Amino acid sequence: MPMYQFSCRDCGQGFEKKLRMSQASANQICPDCGSVDTRKVFGAIAIGGGSQAMAALPPRPVSSPFS
Repeated sequence: MPMYQFSCRDCGQGFEKKLRMSQASANQICPDCGSVDTRKVFGAIAIGGGSQAMAALPPRPVSSPFS
């Protein structure tokens, strides 16, 4: 199951939840204040294998428009 990041609109705390894709769009309960006024936020994408997996990725080309 994918891990999703959420932010509470009442207390401002961020939290993560492992959910099915079908559950990810529903409001989640904030573990700090119990509010259901939460929103899904976009964070970094995890790549399995830790730092060794990142080291195996080829460097971006110098002329890349995304650098």
